[in-house]
Amino acid sequence: MMTGEELVALQTEAISKTPQEEKEKNLPDFVFGLQGIQQLFNCSKSKAQKLKKEVIGNAIDQDQRTIIVDTKKALELFKEFSRNKKRRFL
Repeated sequence: MMTGEELVALQTEAISKTPQEEKEKNLPDFVFGLQGIQQLFNCSKSKAQKLKKEVIGNAIDQDQRTIIVDTKKALELFKEFSRNKKRRFL
């Protein structure tokens, strides 16, 4: 059996081994449409629509039906939203 302290120690060790910078380097600069938002945040279409409308609106350039999302700015806005709301998602 594993104690709670051992579990926390393993989690922090695993998290420290995967640097966040490498994950962000693999992202494209821009994603397109609601499908791009879905892939970026790994969420459903309805959740992508809520994110577009409420959270990452400043990272989006939209001309009629064409949506272009700046990924770095969108992730920063989402992190800021998550810190302020004290919850994981919408």
